[in-house]
Order: sequence, then C-alpha cells, then structure tokens
Amino acid sequence: MKIKIRNPVHAGIKMIHKQLKAYRTYQQFLQNVLTFCGCWPTKSNKFIYYWSICVFLAMIMFAMVGLRMSYIFRHNLKVMTKFIGMSISGFSAILKVVTFMINRDSLINYHRTLNNLFEEELKNEKIQTIIFSSLRTIYTLAYTYFVFLVVIIIAFFGSSYIFIIHNLLYLHLSTNYTLPLSRGIGWFWPIPHNFLYHLHLFYETSLIILSTMMACGVDSTFGFYVYQFNSILRAMTFALTNPLSTEKFSDILRTCVRKHQKLLQCRNTLEHVYGPIVFWHIVTNAVLLCALMYNLISGEDFRKGIYFGKWPNSSLDHHVRTNIILIMMQKPMTVNAFFSPVNVMMFTNVSTSFWTL
Repeated sequence: MKIKIRNPVHAGIKMIHKQLKAYRTYQQFLQNVLTFCGCWPTKSNKFIYYWSICVFLAMIMFAMVGLRMSYIFRHNLKVMTKFIGMSISGFSAILKVVTFMINRDSLINYHRTLNNLFEEELKNEKIQTIIFSSLRTIYTLAYTYFVFLVVIIIAFFGSSYIFIIHNLLYLHLSTNYTLPLSRGIGWFWPIPHNFLYHLHLFYETSLIILSTMMACGVDSTFGFYVYQFNSILRAMTFALTNPLSTEKFSDILRTCVRKHQKLLQCRNTLEHVYGPIVFWHIVTNAVLLCALMYNLISGEDFRKGIYFGKWPNSSLDHHVRTNIILIMMQKPMTVNAFFSPVNVMMFTNVSTSFWTL
C-alpha cells in the first residue's frame, strides 16, 4: 500500500496561484461594473466618456420620475416615502457619476500609482500570503452585494417580463400590465398602449439596472481601494520587521518612506473623491431610516383600534364614553420637529433603543 505524501511547498504555491487568480478576477469584475456605469477612469477610450454623459442624463430622468411619483402620491405618505427613496437613489447615482467624471484625471493617476505599488509587493512570494489573507472577505462582500441587487432587480421586474413572455408563447403581445417604476403615470407625457409601452418597460429596466450597478460598483470599489491600502501597509511592515541579511535596513526604510509618501497622495485623492459620496450616504441613510420607521409604526393605529372596537356595546360609564369620542375626534398624536411631524411612539422607541445601547 502506497501512501501519497503531500508536498506543503507545492500546496502553498498552488494556493497562492489560486488567490492571485481570484484577485485578478475580482479586479476585472470591478472594472467591468464601473465601465458599465460610466465611472471607469480612462482617456484612451472616448466612448466611455460619452457613455458617462448618457448615464448622467439617464440618472437625471430616473430621479425626476421618482420626484414626480412622490408628488402624485403626496396624499399617501407611505407610498410617497418609497418613491422618495427611489429619488434619493437617483441623486446618489448622479453624484457618483459626476464625481468620477470631474476627478477623472486624478483617478487615472491614482489607479496607476496604487496599482503599481500593489503589483510591486506581489513580486515577493513571502509577502503574497500576507497580502491575500483578507482578500476573500473583501470579494465575498462585493459578490454578495452584486447578487443581492440582481435578485432585487429580478423580483422588481420579473412579473412584467413573465407576463410578456407568457403572451408571446400564444403569439399575442399585450400591454395589460403595470410599468413597475412609473406605473404608467410617472412620466411627463402620456404613454400609448402600443409598442412604445414595451419600450418604456425596457427603458425603466435599464434605469434601475444602471442605478443599482452604480451603487454596487462605486461602493465595492471603495472596499477594494481600502484592501489595497491595507495590503501595501502590511507588506511594508513585514519588510521592516523581517529584513533579509543581504539588505541594509536604511535602504529598506528609505524605500518604505517613499512608498508611504505615495500612499499619502493616494489617500488625499481617495478622500477628495469619496468624501462627498460618504457624506451623502450618511445623510440619505438617516432620512431613509426615518422613513422606514414611519412606515413600520403608524400614529393612527390607536384611533383605528378604538373606532373598530366593540366599545359601544360595552358597559362603560358616561365619562369614559365622552373621552373615547373626544379621542376619535383628535388628530394623530404627533410632535413637530421643525416642519416634519414625528410619531410619538417612534420617538419613544428610538430613545429607548439609544438608552439600551
């Protein structure tokens, strides 16, 4: 019986090669998504520049449809908040594509500098293990985010396309379905129930895909940049703490200082590009969170419970019945924060959650 002994060196080389391939795949994935969204910084291809302008105009239309739908459903606050969220997504995409277009030259230089530093560290086989230690976590988050958004897109538009495909099987192309984004009333012109109706469905699908992929590409790229920064710094730390006998420590230190200066320049570029985007996300996420909490907790539930309750047939005295009628005549109990009403129940729950943290 022969026992096969596995060579640990060969296994380590194979693992490093696998991780390097995963890194290249992840890098190409982000480049493809950014190119699709018109955010990949390059000057060699003019088509990408003009495509960025097209994406910018499309996102303006996407945000305007969301605002118009919010105005149409202004008397239904729950539905209106959903379309406000859609408008915020459109403005987020506008901010991202404009930011990447304005800072195109800086990002080109940023990509070149940071990628060269990272590739330089990859030449050392001892450092490759340190560099790739956190790679799986980063690309898993990006791929999961991408799959999650794709599932949302399919769930959002799936019923309309299933209806069209079902009718095509019977050689009949019907427009008896609701446009998922505008519901047929969100555009600034009437939509005829002919072939143009299907074109509007395709256009709305394109808008949603561009908006979601913009979020996936730009947000995931920020994580990729942080991963490259962290990997280069860890490689520099390893070089300082584990110098070779043939190398002078002064030379290693001089090299690390030079790399650190380049990283500082890249950091400034990253801060300049992603600073407004991060601030926008902080503000809009707070608004969306408040809107979501408002949808979950309604101030009118108590009045509805009393109205549909069985209190008229119960044995209540005269004073209690009078108080109940007064409650039914009251408006929902709210506290005004500047110009927006705040639900009392929501406010107390938020306060309690803060105290329990």
